[in-house]
Amino acid sequence: MTKTIKPQLEALEDRQFFSVSLGTMNVIDAGTHPGLVTTYSLNGVKDYAEAGVYNWTRAAINPGTYAGAPTPGQTFGAFCIEVDQDLPSSPNIAYTVTDLAAMGAAKADQLKELWGRFRSAIGTDNTKAAAFQMAVWEIVSDSGKNLTAGIFKADTTTASGAAVAAQAQSWLNALNGTGPKANLFALSSPIDQDQLFEVPPCTPKTPLKKGMTATIGFWQNKNGQAILNALNGGPSAKNLGNWLATNFPNLWGANAGTNNLAGKTNAQVAAFYLTKFNVKGQKLDAQMLSVAFATYVTNSTLAGSTLASKYGFIVNTTGTANATINVGSSGAAFGVANNSTVTVWQTLKAADQLSAGGSNDPYNGNQSLRNMANTVFTAINETGDI
Repeated sequence: MTKTIKPQLEALEDRQFFSVSLGTMNVIDAGTHPGLVTTYSLNGVKDYAEAGVYNWTRAAINPGTYAGAPTPGQTFGAFCIEVDQDLPSSPNIAYTVTDLAAMGAAKADQLKELWGRFRSAIGTDNTKAAAFQMAVWEIVSDSGKNLTAGIFKADTTTASGAAVAAQAQSWLNALNGTGPKANLFALSSPIDQDQLFEVPPCTPKTPLKKGMTATIGFWQNKNGQAILNALNGGPSAKNLGNWLATNFPNLWGANAGTNNLAGKTNAQVAAFYLTKFNVKGQKLDAQMLSVAFATYVTNSTLAGSTLASKYGFIVNTTGTANATINVGSSGAAFGVANNSTVTVWQTLKAADQLSAGGSNDPYNGNQSLRNMANTVFTAINETGDI
């Protein structure tokens, strides 16, 4: 962020927004793009900043102790959390990776929903990138979601400023708690701007293509079952089951009742899948699990680089998670407008979010939403089929 006036305001670190340390991450500044210089006021003090996607590359040498993505050498996009903190103190910054718990559940959920609904809409659009950043600052800095009132205000006196504010406000108005919520962490530093990033990180996306997924029939046959049982060392490994439970608690975790896969071995997960494949009629559970399996096995950080590639999968550091698909007329099943383009990861996270309630049934038995979701997850598996 480049600014001409430094407001004499309380640093956000002093507000203790972050609590649980997940390790350290050393990053290299890769520039801000897309984005725009925007003007605003904070506590009545007018200022301006470059607002947009802050790009970072995790250091390949001495990357820090954080075990998750982005992996060493990977570039990823983030957004600033602090309006009143300059960046960076040097081209190389040592951050602590933290959760958002101490920010409070309401603000954390709003940020996650903002990201889950609208991050993929930015693309290379400078106005939308700046608007997304303004929306983040409004959520973090203010008690409401109104860019014309409160502690943080957008400057609408210029055409570009008005366009940024209008886009940001429309996104803020849409946050009602029902949209998909991204898995967000923060990069925290006492001297540099805190940053918000997604796990998996939001990297350039490509349309879903052949080699990224497999149909539900593959995962029940000898080849699919062989992959599942070979992951992370063999049938007794529990990485896959714990990953499913952690990232999708309403579908396969603590809130999923008998579908809870936490602590389950590869052999148990593979057998569990067969029970979902063998149901009569609609096989939504199997379709969703197939998408989740493809997301896992195509991510080299999670599953290694050789196992799935032997069967024709495209394997890399982000895997299928960042591939995109248009939801067509099934937007309601993912908390987005019809014909929205979303990532595979967003479809899974949205399905999990909209399955909250403890019924042990995706979408809590809402057949209309189940039908929509089944259409999209089937399309994902068939479009990317190896």
